[in-house]
Amino acid sequence: MNLNDYFDPINMDVKLTESNDVKDQIISYIKIHSKEYNIRSVEGYDLAILGVVSKHSGNEEESLIGLTEIRKYFYRLANFSKSVKIYDLGNLKSGNAPNDQAVGLRDVIVELFSLNIIPIIIGDSEDILYPNYMAYQKYDKEINLVSIDSRIRVTENREEHYKSSLWKIIVENNDSLFNFYNIGYQTHFVSPKIVKYLADQLHFAYRLGYIRNNLKEVEPIFRDADLIGLNISSIRQSDAFGQFNASPNGYYGEEICQLARYAGMSPKLSSFGIFDYSQQSDINSQTANLIAQIIWYFVDGFLNRIKEYPLETKGEYKKFIVNINDVKNELIFYKSEKTNRWWVEVPSIRKNTTKQFLISCTYDDYLEAGNGDIPQKWLKAFQKLN
Repeated sequence: MNLNDYFDPINMDVKLTESNDVKDQIISYIKIHSKEYNIRSVEGYDLAILGVVSKHSGNEEESLIGLTEIRKYFYRLANFSKSVKIYDLGNLKSGNAPNDQAVGLRDVIVELFSLNIIPIIIGDSEDILYPNYMAYQKYDKEINLVSIDSRIRVTENREEHYKSSLWKIIVENNDSLFNFYNIGYQTHFVSPKIVKYLADQLHFAYRLGYIRNNLKEVEPIFRDADLIGLNISSIRQSDAFGQFNASPNGYYGEEICQLARYAGMSPKLSSFGIFDYSQQSDINSQTANLIAQIIWYFVDGFLNRIKEYPLETKGEYKKFIVNINDVKNELIFYKSEKTNRWWVEVPSIRKNTTKQFLISCTYDDYLEAGNGDIPQKWLKAFQKLN
């Protein structure tokens, strides 16, 4: 695949900061697709940045300016303490036919997957989440999808012939979907019918208040995720003006950066997207600056990945067995002595053959089982696997 056929080059001047020497800023290490330097081989790179302006954005020029602003702030940040190879591929071409861009994005992501490169996608619309999902379907694998959003956008408008990405994924094309998680929805934005529908489908939705009080419990969810989409509207307006659905409530900037770092640390995660940035409503480029820092913390998390999986990787794990009256099989937990991470086994009985799967969990899940209650994570996974 010639990626130059899919991406427009970046054309901008970066005003560097005075706080760091040029050689200590990201601009000195990142590879950039520009008019002077076309994309050559991306093999051997760890991460790739993709800018995407949706064909439905309504103001392509403003959205492209926004992507440029994000890059300006990111390039000026301090370089990382460990070596990482990042390629900024530029902005995805829109194509001629309505579906060209979606197909192009899907094919590019498939190509990056084949080279073990993680795409970091920045864009103005969550519509691009669906072609990202379709890339995984090319590999015929079950997907764990996480959406960080104040709303749960499982919507359909038949009059305007519009279906949200989540509608297409969860309702229409869910054969490849194993788990869907919403992280941080706000109750006043979400119909109880949608929350109930997700629960009936054995998916998960966590309110903002719960997540803010239990931020560390997000890490096990991210640890099992394949794809994470972060919507800017999950952040409160005073911390991120540049969004299409602003609200006075939401995550603080520091919290969203912590979530981005957890996302980067996930050894399974292979795609990260940041959506719904509105340059038109951004004040002093504050949101562009925040998105740049979100990307920085994602990369920092990536550099601190630790691959652990008790059934496959060597390491020091403690095994805990819990018997629960309502469960025929005992619950088997594992704890890493190195990182204090927890897992629990889930048996899958198919064709008279039992196979054990591991899902990430927390110490609280272990305590819950010890008190005789079945953790919801285990119960829903067991129902899906059997």
